[in-house]
Amino acid sequence: MFGAEPCFALAASVCIGTIVSAQTGTNPSNSEPTKSRDQFKNVRVLGDMPADQMGKVMNMMSASLGVNCSYCHEGTNFAVENVGHKDVARSMISMTLQMNQAHFGGAAQVTCNTCHRGQAIPNSLISTNLPIGRSSPSKNVTEGNSAKEVLAKFDKARGGTAKITAIKNRHVIAERVEPNGKTEPEELWQAADGRSRMVTLYGNTIVAEGFDSKNTWKSVNDQPIVLKVDEGEQIQREAQIAMGVDLHSVYKEIAFESRVDWLGRPADVLRGVSFNLIEERLYFDVENGLLVKRTAQVPTVLGAFEYEVLYKDYREYAGVLHPTRLEFAVPNIRWARRVSEIKCNSVLDEKLFRP
Repeated sequence: MFGAEPCFALAASVCIGTIVSAQTGTNPSNSEPTKSRDQFKNVRVLGDMPADQMGKVMNMMSASLGVNCSYCHEGTNFAVENVGHKDVARSMISMTLQMNQAHFGGAAQVTCNTCHRGQAIPNSLISTNLPIGRSSPSKNVTEGNSAKEVLAKFDKARGGTAKITAIKNRHVIAERVEPNGKTEPEELWQAADGRSRMVTLYGNTIVAEGFDSKNTWKSVNDQPIVLKVDEGEQIQREAQIAMGVDLHSVYKEIAFESRVDWLGRPADVLRGVSFNLIEERLYFDVENGLLVKRTAQVPTVLGAFEYEVLYKDYREYAGVLHPTRLEFAVPNIRWARRVSEIKCNSVLDEKLFRP
């Protein structure tokens, strides 16, 4: 959004629904990542930032200020100067980077959202509505179960290990729901070993993504889209959770972190670190044992880019509870999946999972 860096918030929500859109930013070799100044035009402040962080950082700034790309850019010609608040944004980014370097050892502790909180002009006034002594909006309790106990309770709540493992695949009929209520048809195929395929129809545009047990892929009308590591991992994770794959095998490490108040109900939080070193947190309702929320945090130069999934409306298919309303969010983009039918143990063509 700022400088000459491209903003993909709107393009992504219309075309693909994740932040891959038109930006690949991937260096095919094992050398140092491509820098932003080498991939994009007229980048003055974030030139040393890895190019594959650009889309994430733009969406984070849009969400932090509650604005869209046009606040600093002219259409899709992101390199044009003397537009909107571009120079102001550059000075603010420089200030943020300098504060983090001077006071936090370079860690992205201060972000745009630290001050803006969804407003283009930060509010410097202290609210008089907060009760005196309030330190946190939610209660954080350290007691709780081990990760093994929480996951075992989750399996039991869904129907038990025997019934879960008896499901060898799922064919899900659903629709994608946009923030304005518009819907697009969506179909998913998921196998017990974590392989998956999802197809979403946007009129004449077909967006497909999947995992074939070795590679994660995505395409728009059969034209491949290069995925970043974290994007590929989230495609895999949804199928792994849906099919009841042992989460100890999914994460390099997973452990109980805390018990928190989640929408008025206690929830146990597990912290997992993937083999790609992406940090995730899984929230399980203490009373019924079901997974209610999952987040993944991807580091960027301006703070963590968070991917969030809410799991709602569990219903029984083949003796197992499955969430039939999933709500997804990344900074500046939200969408949902509404499931109408789940067919378990259908005969699936193995070619489904290939690009």
